[in-house]
Amino acid sequence: MDDQTPETSNGEKVFINEGAAKLTFSGGPTNAFYNPVQEFNRDLTVLVLRQFVADRLEAAARNQTVEPEETNGDGCPPAKKKKKWCEASEQLLKPVRILDALSASGLRAIRFAKEVPNVDNVMANDFSEHAVSTIRRNIADNGVEERVTAHFGDAVDVMMKHRALDMRFHAIDLDPYGGPSLFLDSAVQAVEDGGMLMVTCTDMAILCGNTPEACFTKYNSVPVRSESCHESALRIILRAIDSNANRYGRYIEPLLCVSIDFYIRVFVKVHTSVRMAKDSV
Repeated sequence: MDDQTPETSNGEKVFINEGAAKLTFSGGPTNAFYNPVQEFNRDLTVLVLRQFVADRLEAAARNQTVEPEETNGDGCPPAKKKKKWCEASEQLLKPVRILDALSASGLRAIRFAKEVPNVDNVMANDFSEHAVSTIRRNIADNGVEERVTAHFGDAVDVMMKHRALDMRFHAIDLDPYGGPSLFLDSAVQAVEDGGMLMVTCTDMAILCGNTPEACFTKYNSVPVRSESCHESALRIILRAIDSNANRYGRYIEPLLCVSIDFYIRVFVKVHTSVRMAKDSV
């Protein structure tokens, strides 16, 4: 794959292969839909999602293993505890539903469907009709129609419509152009208990202290320009996600946080507990 963003002209088609996905572009510049510099970001996301799914299956297996001290002495756990374990295991064994909230070409969604096991459905959402048309074509070209759904809509609106307990996503990917502050409130409501948020921030000038007043407006934090500004940026975005979650009796568990090139990327689990939410304030 070339390290330059491919362009097409006069209807000429350009084919791109990344991971297990293949994309086709035609009839104009493709840089609005495909950013080769972010390939590592997408590779890392697939890796973390695979581990997330593996952890869920491992937790389900642990729930089905009865320790001697947890039984009534006859090898059987109490009925209430057994029912609770069974319900927890059933939830963890369910196929994963993922939202690619700002999908553009649908590349992430397609890679999730083809490279991450136990995925039931990936919603590839975008607020551009042209982008959604491109997503549909790429879905068909990759043969993942049964697992990836192209959706036209505003990302915040889509997440707010999935706040109900039975509609929440197991994982939500936010990779906006610029900062994610506009999407955090709805995202922490639309992910299930124990689900994962994956957030990219490219507004590093704000997070690293070039415009502290803008950072305070967006993230309620004042950065200090220093050699450790990238670490501070990670802490600022983690606190922003957590403070949004706290409003709804939820809190976050950071899994992986990285500063790469011109952006930062964080992976966090979102849990529900009023007591823990108070403790994290």
